[in-house]
Amino acid sequence: MNKKTILCIDDEPIILNSLKQELSQYFADSIIIETAESGEEGLEIIDFLREKGDEIVVIISDYIMPQMRGDEFLIEAHRLLPNCMKILLTGQASLEGVTNAINKTNLYRYISKPWSTKDLMMTVESAIDNYHKDKLLKSQNKQIQSSIRYAERIQSSILPSSNYLSDLLPNHFVFYKPKDVVSGDFYWCREEDNKIIIAVADCTGHGVPGAFMSLIGHQLLNRAVVDKKIYSPEKILESINEAMKSVWNREHENSHEGMEIAICVIDKEENTFSFAGAKRPICIIQNSELNYVKGDKLGVDGKERTTYTKHEFEIQENTQIYLYSDGYQDQFGGEDNRRFMSKSLRVLFQKLANEPIKKQQAEIVTTFENWKQNYEQIDDVLILGVAI
Repeated sequence: MNKKTILCIDDEPIILNSLKQELSQYFADSIIIETAESGEEGLEIIDFLREKGDEIVVIISDYIMPQMRGDEFLIEAHRLLPNCMKILLTGQASLEGVTNAINKTNLYRYISKPWSTKDLMMTVESAIDNYHKDKLLKSQNKQIQSSIRYAERIQSSILPSSNYLSDLLPNHFVFYKPKDVVSGDFYWCREEDNKIIIAVADCTGHGVPGAFMSLIGHQLLNRAVVDKKIYSPEKILESINEAMKSVWNREHENSHEGMEIAICVIDKEENTFSFAGAKRPICIIQNSELNYVKGDKLGVDGKERTTYTKHEFEIQENTQIYLYSDGYQDQFGGEDNRRFMSKSLRVLFQKLANEPIKKQQAEIVTTFENWKQNYEQIDDVLILGVAI
């Protein structure tokens, strides 16, 4: 087991010995007390203890010392041991020096000489306790982040690969930008019976809760299309909505978890495409004219049986379709820190419709980043564009 160590630095041997004696008596054998008479010696001890694998939990340093002041030493020690608790113990520190230590070393506390033994021991004990709490929190956070990264890999594995999408939709782009590591937005694509079925979904929430919903949504799409062989967009939505009832038990019947989904089915034999949406729209551009088709007002949550509206269209030359979540249009930014808005997004689609598909993607990404600037991203962002 690594030994826990308190390192004390003071250029006056009498003070250093007194400090070591008080700490040794208080902590007995639970903590090793190391001492150094200068900042340079203190750094050498830090290097030596790190090589041994010993753990320095607290550093107590004087301020006025030859060659290297206490704040200068603590800054260098902080670079080597950022998690270690630092205490400045001195009677002659300047305000500048204390401020320097606070700002650059995450100073735990400044104590004046002559110190009160009781106050000093309580401070050191509190510092050790905070050190262990911070260490535990960092360990737990690391485990959580590791789990989230694993969840990201799982979520990424269910999304259609770029090669698969390119085979089905040679002229397409996807702008997919989760707010967090994992996302509540997802896209899905499948070819069945000479029909290409595309779905873009926005699940309740974002981050981990939204990601769990996306896994459910992906599974329910597979069940409707692959297992039940349902190829009409409104019937797919109805199947998913009905299946949602079995997802939530009675204890959760008043919850609001669900999805907003846009589904487009391209019929290669009939040279047509159809659309149905649960609170999500589709933008269609043909002959440079934009047709904005809203989805039905009900989402997909299994709360009640409902039907959805099917919209049918002929595929014309230079037909472009855009399916998207609400993250792009809801993003705050610009000079006045306001939302981008749905209308502005539709104008952007129409402006870019005659451009090559990769240029469209680049412009959509650039426009978003320029709009957002340094503001926080507020939601997951997903746009899928296809030139049919």
